[in-house]
Amino acid sequence: MLWAATQVLIGFAAGIVLAKTMTLPEEQIALIGTVITLATWLTDEAVKLPAKDTGVGTVVHGILRFLPLAGFIMALQSLAALNGLAPLSPCRPAANRAVP
Repeated sequence: MLWAATQVLIGFAAGIVLAKTMTLPEEQIALIGTVITLATWLTDEAVKLPAKDTGVGTVVHGILRFLPLAGFIMALQSLAALNGLAPLSPCRPAANRAVP
């Protein structure tokens, strides 16, 4: 249970950090986050993975839990910023400009 909670916290933090530090427009960050989430889900569904009870399987399944969460948070944070729900980012002054 502790390992799953750690993965959630790391995935959540990584998604926010990645979305805040990228210098791309919010639309592209949202698209990248969506693609990461979909590619990870497709990999999990289409590829035969090692069993979860093996050492390699534990790592692979942990990564496959972490990546879509980070991608989803990236997309969600970027979409919130596009809707004016996120605070201004000092790391990305171009994102702080109003769109005409």
